[in-house]
Amino acid sequence: MNFNPKNVFNYFRDCYQLDYKEFTINNILSSKYPYKWFAKTKEEILSEKLPIIPYTNKKVLALEKEMALYNLEKKLFYGCFFILGKNKNPLIKDKRICAPLLLFPAQIETLDDEKFLKIEHENYDINRSALSLLELNEELINKDEFVQLLSERVQHKNYIGLNSFLEKYVTNLETEELLLFPTVWSAQKLRSFLASDKIENDSYQIIPGAGTILVEKSESSLRVLNDLKEMAESEKFNSSLHELLGKDLQEFSFKESVYKTRLNTDQYHALQNSYRYSNSVIVGPPGTGKSYTITSIIADAVMNNQSVLVVSKTKQAVEVLRQMLEKDFKLKNYLIHTTGHNYKLSLKAKIKRYLSGISAKVNTNFDLEKVNQLSNQLDQLEQEFEQYIEKELKRSDLEFSAALNFWEKWQKFYLNTLSYNGEKLWSIFKQINQVLEELEKEAALYSKRKIALNIKNNSHRYRNEISTFYDALDTASFSAYKRILQQVDFEHVLKVFPIWLANLSDLNAVLPLKKDCFDLVIIDEATQCDIASALPALYRAKRVVITGDPNQLRHYSFVAKAQQFNLQEKYNLPKDKIFDYRNRSILDVFISKAKQQQQISFLREHFRSTPSLIEFSNQKFYDNQLQILKSTPTHTEEKQLELIKVSGKRDKKRVNEAEAEKVLQQLDKIINDYKDEKIKPSVGIISPFNSQVTYLNKLLWERYELSALKQFNILCGTPYNFQGSEREIILMSFGVCPDTHHSAYIHLNKPEVLNVAITRAKSLQIVITSVEKDELKKDSLFYEYLAFIEDFTHFNAEENTIDQFQNEVVKALKKQGLKEIKCGYPVAGSLLDILVTHCGRNYFIDLIGYPGVYREAFSLERYKTLARTGIRTLPLHYSFWKKNKTKAVKELIKFIY
Repeated sequence: MNFNPKNVFNYFRDCYQLDYKEFTINNILSSKYPYKWFAKTKEEILSEKLPIIPYTNKKVLALEKEMALYNLEKKLFYGCFFILGKNKNPLIKDKRICAPLLLFPAQIETLDDEKFLKIEHENYDINRSALSLLELNEELINKDEFVQLLSERVQHKNYIGLNSFLEKYVTNLETEELLLFPTVWSAQKLRSFLASDKIENDSYQIIPGAGTILVEKSESSLRVLNDLKEMAESEKFNSSLHELLGKDLQEFSFKESVYKTRLNTDQYHALQNSYRYSNSVIVGPPGTGKSYTITSIIADAVMNNQSVLVVSKTKQAVEVLRQMLEKDFKLKNYLIHTTGHNYKLSLKAKIKRYLSGISAKVNTNFDLEKVNQLSNQLDQLEQEFEQYIEKELKRSDLEFSAALNFWEKWQKFYLNTLSYNGEKLWSIFKQINQVLEELEKEAALYSKRKIALNIKNNSHRYRNEISTFYDALDTASFSAYKRILQQVDFEHVLKVFPIWLANLSDLNAVLPLKKDCFDLVIIDEATQCDIASALPALYRAKRVVITGDPNQLRHYSFVAKAQQFNLQEKYNLPKDKIFDYRNRSILDVFISKAKQQQQISFLREHFRSTPSLIEFSNQKFYDNQLQILKSTPTHTEEKQLELIKVSGKRDKKRVNEAEAEKVLQQLDKIINDYKDEKIKPSVGIISPFNSQVTYLNKLLWERYELSALKQFNILCGTPYNFQGSEREIILMSFGVCPDTHHSAYIHLNKPEVLNVAITRAKSLQIVITSVEKDELKKDSLFYEYLAFIEDFTHFNAEENTIDQFQNEVVKALKKQGLKEIKCGYPVAGSLLDILVTHCGRNYFIDLIGYPGVYREAFSLERYKTLARTGIRTLPLHYSFWKKNKTKAVKELIKFIY
């Protein structure tokens, strides 16, 4: 299907504009609003007593001048129904809260030299600052439903019943004064009340009030809107969007990467896709090395003289990638971190050093031929290994076959006598490990020096353009910056500074809007990215990689279904799910629009947690596809998942105090246990409910010193706050009790909420609950999770059957004094024939050739996977064990000791 670019971009621009009228006004009385004005006694325009009202603002002429000069940056609003309270942030001097609940766009009209005020009743906005103060009765209503019902009241101009509506659904708000509406509080009364001691810390009061305020539009939303407007005016898609939305899939060639040995199969597939396709997707469940994969893709692209833009909705996601690029790949000198503080100063300093010839001397000599030689040698050795295994399995078939014909007898004689070299397998295997180690060192050296050489050559070639770019950065005026930047071919700048890290909302401020400007654009944590804010990044890309996890939390949208439908009609767009701005992330769009399954890479190897911490999600959300690497006895014999039951009750404020106290008891224990340790574990406290989180944060504030909060890096929040984060230890308070309204359980049982909540811990998770699993519906996720905690076992030795070969090897090892030996032990989705633990290290003996479950050899790729978990491997073939058991035992002991 062919889409009109202008209509597509305009549609998403309008959706974004509806969603991000982000005028967050905490205190209308603040001095940062110098042109404010308040109705004195009666409200007459909202109640529609008058279509326009006299505007008696003494500063009206200065206000009109300000509006004329800054009409793009500022907007006049008529605010109504003020929520009053105190700000708890100790860093803010003016602690008054006077937040209008509703905001209506307002215009000043002049009639017979008199000034009047007019408002747009239909085009209102609910002030997000005010909304964030309200604690909803979650047993009766959720946030979506509350916003919907409030919007319906505003649309029907039903303000008389606002008091009873808020009293019913909001638990921390006094509403009595609303009964006086349309009588309003004056500015003097507002100030007097907020200066008094009548306000409690944990509650707010809403009063009838009205007035105008000139608000500065959100810079970030303006930037996205400006880009989308310019993109619509171009009436063209860039190459990646053109293919995504209709053009036939084109596959490009790809040469081998030197990073092949550093990545597992799925990660390397993702790297290959970043070259092969204009659009590809990486699905990275929690802890599967997604960030490592992304940084490897970035480094490989830069090594091939390409530019990369990495963006995300959150600064945190971008910061994780920056640290890895600087620490693991030593790319600090080549990346521009635009989300950092004063990034322009840092960039100017880098360019100035370069233009002045002040830069560290870098060795750009590398030996590609040696890398290729080692790579070819590794391929050859791996082929020899596989051929030997094939012969060993053939020997096994012939050895244990009941009846052999003449030819088979000859084969058996030949394989066991004439061509037999039992020790060759170990010789090949040792060579593979040696060559692999050498290749990784040479590849890392080659990568570093090849990138340095690229930058050095490009620096000479594009010096004049870099100098002009410096002039643009050095100007004080943003308009002058834009004007000078037009003289620069930005793709040449990217040859010298090839890696850019940015927030999606900041792109317009840091990069020119140029179609296909970057060779590669990567959007990280794309589940949280709405379609509209992602489009300007995609427009700048020749190729795109989208990364995220569809089983995690999506962005939250305030756009109503009806508004979205009306915009689709306006721009004559079909009912395609790509236009479901409200419910679909940019990750959803790319997954649904991929033309081949090959374009999607699923990362299976889970590095972060132990089986007890991730296995439930693996079963319920990832179809048992995750291979959990932290599965050795060292990881599984310590307790990582603990269930604590308390007799807590969820009160009318939706707080479970007993659970909160138990959380702090556990936190006290952790702090005490680690008080003398230099390295302290990070601690997270999670509850699915905002009311419980608010109460817990209040207790943390009251009871703990700042030093403890910092030392243990304590974060308390809902799953929304934790997405993309992890902690060593997680304390979980579910907050509900048997009497809790079913609507709270509906929220708790949302797959994406529970999945994010239970996958944040790296080493220990303590779950605190006030309900028994038998008090829950058996088909609910919460029931299943509690049952999982109670029943989980990683390894049951009694269920394993040990064959003769295993039994002989285990007896021989025990004779040599080895005691920690397990057979058929599960690690990363595989059963290990024999796993020996000695002096804190793990050794895997891969038994080959004896009939039964363990007959086959593991693949070399699987050996590499186990190596990433710290497990060393030695293959042991039955034919050699049978012929020379004494020598085989010596080899095993040499391997382990």
